[in-house]
Amino acid sequence: MINSLFIILVNFGEADQTIDCVKSLRKSSLTDFNVIIIDNGGTSDSRKILQQACHGVVVLSTEQNLGFGGANNMGIDYALQNGADLILLLNNDTIVKEDTIEKLVETAKQEPEAGIIGAKIHYYDKPNTLWYAGGRLDIDRGLGTHIGIGKEDDGLQQHCVETDFVTGCCMLIKREVIEKIGKLDHSYFLYLEDADYSVRAKRAGYSVLYQPAAVLYHRVSSSIRWDSPTYVYFNLRNKILFLRKNGNPRKWLFNLQYFIYFYGRQFVRLILKHKNYRAARAAFLGLRDGLINYTGSNGEGSLYKL
Repeated sequence: MINSLFIILVNFGEADQTIDCVKSLRKSSLTDFNVIIIDNGGTSDSRKILQQACHGVVVLSTEQNLGFGGANNMGIDYALQNGADLILLLNNDTIVKEDTIEKLVETAKQEPEAGIIGAKIHYYDKPNTLWYAGGRLDIDRGLGTHIGIGKEDDGLQQHCVETDFVTGCCMLIKREVIEKIGKLDHSYFLYLEDADYSVRAKRAGYSVLYQPAAVLYHRVSSSIRWDSPTYVYFNLRNKILFLRKNGNPRKWLFNLQYFIYFYGRQFVRLILKHKNYRAARAAFLGLRDGLINYTGSNGEGSLYKL
């Protein structure tokens, strides 16, 4: 029986966007849910701002930056302790349509084998352009791609279908899944923990679904700039962590040429083309930490050396 929904938003210095997201949630056709904001590494001032602007919403603060996985896990713990049947991980820089939450919950009720359900996601500044319409995942290369990314939404795909992974931008999870496979792997800190979680759910016997009838809009890369040292570090390190955890070691040698090309291309592009030496250093640290399996205490790895 599904009765209780908790929605988790992680705030990381973006209170205005978090507040906008909560406002859009309050316009939802389905109103019976609880919202938890995790003020990740925030201050007493940021928590006060969120509490005042989002009356009735639970705001929890972390003492330090726990990353995407760690912060969401804190919210998951609170939700489970308070009777959640469904938990929706939702990026704070999104705006949901009025029926988005209702469509996701309906799908969870209608699909007993489903463990994770994702929505159709458009770019916020290009509202008819797709960012995510399901995902493809090459487990043995640690390579995930968004179906339809950058394309106009022609509305042809209307039916709920299975997908390789659901993006953590909008990931509805049933309680029984968390009880069976655990929470997000916080050692990733940022990026690929959603693909990892989808793989774990599938291996536990659950289906992972994409529901195109549920739509939201995403301010893509609003918190971390593409090719910033942070993005480069976690993108390169976590590919190796994902491969070590989920890939087939017998295929690593077969894919060696791809890995050499992928990592080599990053260094050439950052150093020779962009002369972005800080990002190149981050790429080196990401490659090194991935190879030696270094994640730090909370998955932050060498973040503070970037």
